[in-house]
Amino acid sequence: MKTRNVDRFHAKDYLKRATECKNSMGMAFDSGDYSASVINAIHCAISSVDAFCIFKNGLRNASERHQDSIALFLSIDSNSEEIKRNSIHLSRLLDIKTDAEYGERLSSKTDAENAKKHAERLFEFAKSRIT
Repeated sequence: MKTRNVDRFHAKDYLKRATECKNSMGMAFDSGDYSASVINAIHCAISSVDAFCIFKNGLRNASERHQDSIALFLSIDSNSEEIKRNSIHLSRLLDIKTDAEYGERLSSKTDAENAKKHAERLFEFAKSRIT
């Protein structure tokens, strides 16, 4: 897995990026722009995990495979039930990333509701631990 060293003080910058994506996700959802909401949910989750991994270990995923973010996230504490549970939120969002961004089918309201729920839970987990 390819990682990049990042000074820990940048964790808050990544969390700010996650916050901006979360805000955009909510505005897009409220406007009925469900595909945009899903895409922003995915990027909110990725930035949340990057922020958490940087805060904990000074590393973020630098692989072209976003799935490697899950392995890096789990490596923080592989025995933590909270990290395991939140890695599932990330996994669910990464599973739909390519389709949501490049697929022929537009995201539905249900897709957006599900993505939003996963992103918000992961975001709140990261935010509550980054001080």
